[in-house]
Amino acid sequence: MLLKRKRIEKGQARMSPLRFDPQGRTGGFLLTGEMTFRTSAPAIREAASIIDAAYTPLQFDLSGVSRADSAGVGLLIEWQRLAARARCELRYTNMPKSLESIMRVTGVLGMLPAD
Repeated sequence: MLLKRKRIEKGQARMSPLRFDPQGRTGGFLLTGEMTFRTSAPAIREAASIIDAAYTPLQFDLSGVSRADSAGVGLLIEWQRLAARARCELRYTNMPKSLESIMRVTGVLGMLPAD
């Protein structure tokens, strides 16, 4: 039996979902994967459950983010909104240059708590 492989069109890569991997019990999470339009809805749901369950300040380490677009900036802003609503402190570390560049162009670079 021959199986046909689904072709990936030029310019379309396979999506790498955004993962939140806990780093000990200190409220730190290593984010790995893509922060893009295609991954944003599940990423909002996952972050919301983490934020709602938080009992310590949270830190999202972005060093494992492999790709980001303007939706990634939207995620950072939405996560801050969710954290404020839950009265939870949330900081970002190791911001990828691609996200930093988009934030600079859109004027939100200094508005989010990041190291």
